Amino acid sequence: MKKAEVGPFSLFLIISFAGTLLFFITLIASGSDAASWIVMENSFDNTFTDHFRHIAFASDMKHFYFNTNDATFPPFAYLIYHVLWRMNPYTYGVSDWKIARDTTYNIVIFTALCLIVVLLYRYAADRIMTGYDTKQRTLFCLATILSAPVLAGAIERGNISLFTAILVMFALYLKDRSSAASREAALILIAMAAGIKLYPAIIGVIYLREKRFKEAIRLVIYGLIIFLVPFAFCGGWAALIRYLNILLFFEGQSYRSWTNIRNFLLCISDLCGVYDKAAYFVKYFKIAENVFLILCVIGVFRARRKWEAVLFSCLAMALYVPYSYRYTAVYTLIPLLFFFKEILDEKKTLWQDNVTAVLFALTFTIPVWGMISPLPADFWIFSPIYVLAVFSFVRIFRRSTPDA
Repeated sequence: MKKAEVGPFSLFLIISFAGTLLFFITLIASGSDAASWIVMENSFDNTFTDHFRHIAFASDMKHFYFNTNDATFPPFAYLIYHVLWRMNPYTYGVSDWKIARDTTYNIVIFTALCLIVVLLYRYAADRIMTGYDTKQRTLFCLATILSAPVLAGAIERGNISLFTAILVMFALYLKDRSSAASREAALILIAMAAGIKLYPAIIGVIYLREKRFKEAIRLVIYGLIIFLVPFAFCGGWAALIRYLNILLFFEGQSYRSWTNIRNFLLCISDLCGVYDKAAYFVKYFKIAENVFLILCVIGVFRARRKWEAVLFSCLAMALYVPYSYRYTAVYTLIPLLFFFKEILDEKKTLWQDNVTAVLFALTFTIPVWGMISPLPADFWIFSPIYVLAVFSFVRIFRRSTPDA
């Protein structure tokens, strides 16, 4: 290994693999108890639900926004899901996702899609982390794929978040290439990612930070096209209004969860014994999450290193949305790749980089140490992300001047 990577990169691999290896040892020793602890909501009843449920919605393209409140993706995503439905159509209008899952070879298609996504992730890592050799990149990808956010989050739940994160990875890789076509492709990839999950729209702030205003305008145009045009296939203007109402409904939801700012604070109020007053406190928790979003945007502009600007935008993607689950942690994979790329390019390691690597590793592992506590797995997955956010905010706001 090169000197610049010994500290942070090695620390990441050691901690990540240690937690995951210990978990699988525990799993072999205890069986289903360990598996139930790490799976989302401690139940396998909803395994792959996000994939097959949205395919079931997309079987009826004209009406799915009106048939359910759970169609939370923009219509571009449902065009993709409709294509998957067309590959193996079942009784039209069926809304039970388990029927979709169990219909002939749908689970085989899902497995193939998972393999494709993992290969795309490896390809993104190869393109971004060029200073690392093949063995190092293989170990890195293996460590992150076997982590709780990916294996027991995005993949177990069948959520499209990992694919969305990979689109953003490729976009951020392409946006600084010398080729004009590559830079334009980056804009389209960001617009596509936002057309699937909405969250990646905040990546556009990075273009404003870099004063690439013409590209930012084109990004808005691409984004609007990819967001609005698919409504023509999904119920028209009435569906657009209905979808906005669905988003407004979920924006108002609050529940105990460690996976985002508002609900994290609700969990803290529960631990403090004041959850019965949640209706009073939640209005302040909503203010807190919006303050967090503002700090993330300011962080993008004050960041001195490119990976830090990516981090602050992805922290907003991971922690801001009030109705989200464990899989949002995968968005912090995006700055992780650029973090390792940049510290190697700089040929120096700051002590803060070692701390950052440890916090990333504590997220992208299976936190087996949490099994001895009464707190759920999500606490141990997301707590390092919150600590990383605070640590990073302190770093940038202690600086006397923003990025030069």
